[in-house]
Amino acid sequence: MIMKIVKEQNKERTSFIILFLISIILSNIGIFGIEDSTMMPNYFIALITSCILNKGSFLNIYRLVIIGLIVDLFVGQLLGQYGLIFICIYLIYFIIQRMLVIQTQMQLFALGFFLILCGFLILWASSLSYGLFISFNLLFIQSILTFITYLIFNIYIKKFIQINL
Repeated sequence: MIMKIVKEQNKERTSFIILFLISIILSNIGIFGIEDSTMMPNYFIALITSCILNKGSFLNIYRLVIIGLIVDLFVGQLLGQYGLIFICIYLIYFIIQRMLVIQTQMQLFALGFFLILCGFLILWASSLSYGLFISFNLLFIQSILTFITYLIFNIYIKKFIQINL
């Protein structure tokens, strides 16, 4: 029984590392057919949201801060901005999990979209407080693209864990 749990946690970590490396690569490459390079999904918010909602038992606040600092080094504008976003997403999920019972897949998708919107709201507010202007319309388009990316990451994580058990 314990070996099965350890094996499942190793699969979760492996899938997270693979998706994290893919996210680093994709965040530096534009989407084909879209001329504006700022209109890209935020792969890291989608990755953290999908891992948290798939009960990523290896994620805690300390690891989220370290992951956020690593993301800030690669693609961030402000040091610590993504760490703050990831912690807030985690805490909002923790509070909602204690208050509500998520039973259906549709409720889980709605919670994922809500967490992504919260992440973008925090990104927007922290950027404004440091004088970095991000258009609200652009942020809305990015959040929709990020939700689509979240769905893709969610499918990958579920298939990867099911196949390799």
